[in-house]
Amino acid sequence: MLFAVRLDIAEIQSRLAAYLGTPVSYLRLLASGWETMVFEFALGACSPRLTELPASRAVVLRFYQGSRASDKGARESAVMRMLADIRYPLPRPYLFESRSEALGAPFLIMERIGGRSLFSISTFPQAFKIFSLGFIDFVRAQARLHLLGPTRQIALDSVPQSYTSAHLPRDLPLVERLFQVIERRIEEAPLPGLRDALSCLRAQASRYGPAPPTIVHMDYHPQNVMVSGIHVTGVLDWVNADVGDRYLCAATTGAILATTAMERPRWMGENVAGNALRALFASLYLPLYHALAPMELERFRFAQGFAALLRLSMFGMMRVRGPESVGFRPEAIENVTPSVVRLLSRYASRKVGVPAWI
Repeated sequence: MLFAVRLDIAEIQSRLAAYLGTPVSYLRLLASGWETMVFEFALGACSPRLTELPASRAVVLRFYQGSRASDKGARESAVMRMLADIRYPLPRPYLFESRSEALGAPFLIMERIGGRSLFSISTFPQAFKIFSLGFIDFVRAQARLHLLGPTRQIALDSVPQSYTSAHLPRDLPLVERLFQVIERRIEEAPLPGLRDALSCLRAQASRYGPAPPTIVHMDYHPQNVMVSGIHVTGVLDWVNADVGDRYLCAATTGAILATTAMERPRWMGENVAGNALRALFASLYLPLYHALAPMELERFRFAQGFAALLRLSMFGMMRVRGPESVGFRPEAIENVTPSVVRLLSRYASRKVGVPAWI
């Protein structure tokens, strides 16, 4: 594979031009995530292979790496196309190529949307301004997503499932599939510090009946949402999308807001400034989401513990077995810092009611 050796942008540009049958004016790296690399490019003329792709306008090339890369890209492009058809804010996909022969890895070509991520790593005043202006619509867009199933705006049986494997029958509810994901990680890593918390959650789960299913993003956070002023322009990264309990999706967002610490910028680290900002973001999120899509608050607390344990088990696997064991690029381990693990462990322990650690 091209990426197994080195990142050669000139070679990617040349191979992309050959694949599309037209010159590529430029290609530049936009972002490098946990499991994908994203580029911006523009065509010099219309492509005979992909006639709907605009010429002389910036579009996005997204590569898929790690385990099950082709499956991830196929699922993501299918979900994005469904949502684009009902005008949900996201980039419209133009083409997904599952084979690696053309560019060295499976890839998606999609629309380049305007705006910038809700959380922008820049100066503190600028980042806080962008976040403050766009936060209400950030929560509103998630609540709107969670209403698509109950309002029947999208056919849920046509949404591909993310959390499946040979060990997970497709007909199981999302909550049960995720319970089994956590159980398998605890045994495979192993992660003995999560066993008591998992048993406690299993006992609590019996209190709650099935929730109305809907489409869930499961990685909805400020760096995956583009905004311009007070409006969301697009939601990104649909690799983990599935059908299930909206409480889990909202709780995952809450857990990420409350526990994400960064080495840079320093004001988002595990310090006085960072702790205050995380507490503020998390405290604003719950009442706003609840106002838009009312919840049973005890059930949401259970979902918060569940989401935190799911995330903590993922970090544990990355530490013990490597990022590839959960489908990420090797570089993703840089995000599993001691600060993030400490914050998430404390959060999970509070929400579940017993110690959780990796």
